[in-house]
Amino acid sequence: MIAHLTGIARARFFIATTVFGAAALTGACVGDGGDPGDEIAWLTSVDSAGDTALVRITGEVPPGAVRSLVPELRVGAEDGGEEETFGSISTVFGTPDGGLVLHDAQATAIRMFDSLGAYVRTVGAKGGGPGEYGHLNGLLRMSDGRLVAWDAAGGRLNFYAATGDFLNTARMPFSGFSSNNILHIDASGSLYATAMLERDSVDFSRSKDGLIKMDVEGTVLDSIPFLQWREPAPLLRASSPDGGSQLAWGLPFAPHNITRLLPSGGLVSGPGDPYVLYLTQPDGSKPVRIERDHLPVVVTPTEASQRREQIEQRMKLVNPAWTWTGSAIPSQKPAYRAILVGRDGRIWVSLSTPAEPIPQEDLTPEREGEPPSVRVTTREPVVYDVFSSSGRLLGRVALPPKTTLSTMEGAHAWGVQRDSLDVEYAVRFRIEPAFPTGR
Repeated sequence: MIAHLTGIARARFFIATTVFGAAALTGACVGDGGDPGDEIAWLTSVDSAGDTALVRITGEVPPGAVRSLVPELRVGAEDGGEEETFGSISTVFGTPDGGLVLHDAQATAIRMFDSLGAYVRTVGAKGGGPGEYGHLNGLLRMSDGRLVAWDAAGGRLNFYAATGDFLNTARMPFSGFSSNNILHIDASGSLYATAMLERDSVDFSRSKDGLIKMDVEGTVLDSIPFLQWREPAPLLRASSPDGGSQLAWGLPFAPHNITRLLPSGGLVSGPGDPYVLYLTQPDGSKPVRIERDHLPVVVTPTEASQRREQIEQRMKLVNPAWTWTGSAIPSQKPAYRAILVGRDGRIWVSLSTPAEPIPQEDLTPEREGEPPSVRVTTREPVVYDVFSSSGRLLGRVALPPKTTLSTMEGAHAWGVQRDSLDVEYAVRFRIEPAFPTGR
């Protein structure tokens, strides 16, 4: 069982040494970063002599070698029909014919578009009947082209053909909560749902989260706890005077445990800080520890004060007498803040970056009739380190401003972009230059 394997792997990772022995292989990794013959600025050392394979990466990615995302297909409109005007896109991914599928959570609608960006159809409909859905906890495309949606309202999985026609339903083995993008799939077609495996009734931040592995009939096959490499990130809490309302807020810039499913059925996980990643596989193969050089990024006084003011304002809506009694905002940002995994198995690690001013035209406008809110005037450019499924650093990708990634595969990525009015668009990007194939 994966749960047993990951427990063993955890113990081994903590005792693994960072000193590389004579068996280490060190080289310039020619060809990993772009066109054949390119000189790579970082070095990769591998020591596979112990129980855990150690991959050590030193050196920075030069600014000139950072890849970019070039829009190829853009769907959406500021003023258009309801099919192309989006309120809150929770996920977007490509189709084999070059089109795309998206879920607009605000409209409770799954939309399909062709390779030219023309609207094709709405998959299913809002409701409780066959093929219909309420809140979706997740939507994804299976390797055979079928779509599967986790209808939280109905406690079921809805399956649709690649054309969008409804096929069948399977009952979920559990229900009772709503979230976003917590349905996953591996290369074999097994489905996984993020869930709370053990609840701590006193301090829910210490509850044990993990994955429930299922077949397409909804039958539970396994439970896989997430690895805990550090103490849970601290939470700030507020309760209304009558105890009827509560609010918990994560401490800004605090590192936290992150775990994601790999297409192999294994896990990539890490503590957020230091820059260390762990790969564990369900077949019992040797775990991998990836260590990466990292230059600490400072939390500026503006970042700290504005985020503190935001939290105080929202907490006082719950309890006007609330005061800050929790941990102070850290002075440094974690090495990385999120991990994504592409359909091809590549691992995308979102780095903490220095703050930059938000252009005046992109600042959130004040809304008439609403009380003034704290305006955040800085943002962090979004940059990803991209690793192969075996842990080799392939390079770095910088995202355009106001862009969020949803799905990555091969030379392409799909995501959401917002314009200066915060209108959302679903976009297919080309990674330029593309990463070498087969890595």
